[in-house]
Amino acid sequence: MAGREERGGTNGKVRREHRPVDRRVARSRRAIRAAFERLVMERPLDEITVSAIAREADVDRKTFYQHFGSVDGLLDEMALEVVARVLDDAEAAYCERDADCALAAFFSGLARALSENLALNRRLLESVPPERLLGHLADPLAHGIRERGLVSPEMDAQTFDYCLAFELGGLVAALRAWALAGEGAPPVEDVTRVAQELTSVGIRGFGQPDSTM
Repeated sequence: MAGREERGGTNGKVRREHRPVDRRVARSRRAIRAAFERLVMERPLDEITVSAIAREADVDRKTFYQHFGSVDGLLDEMALEVVARVLDDAEAAYCERDADCALAAFFSGLARALSENLALNRRLLESVPPERLLGHLADPLAHGIRERGLVSPEMDAQTFDYCLAFELGGLVAALRAWALAGEGAPPVEDVTRVAQELTSVGIRGFGQPDSTM
């Protein structure tokens, strides 16, 4: 997404200034994204090459490389968009004295984002290996949480990394199990609700001397 970042305001948060995007660039990017989405519904992810996407999008490979660099680069952008939308919801609801409100907004936002193109998102959860999916989500999520001040300043960086890895790994595993269940799976909102409850309990109990497993 075009734009630049500046620090401003009293809270030091990032303010993103957007610049107009060339219509031809936007059109090419949309065509490439749409081509990838069609292909991923038809064949395994490891069979989707840059050449196949470019051919489906009716662009040359050079155009694809200019925009995304690789298939993983395209997946990175898709993951970043979802993370940004979900964290927008969490940030809007965040209250330092009650983290549950931000958690509820995060998971409801996640359910909404997944539901908007349910068939595609289910297919991505099925076809992208968990380790690869975690790789696409972990960095933007960690960066976004820190940048937006959604983590307690009392939590050191290493503990934050451990907690995020644990929570994200469990969430991806749960969503992948939901996707693999196919048509018999419950609504995705049920899965994210369970994940929210487990995360909330874990956060409240973390670090308490009398907490038990």
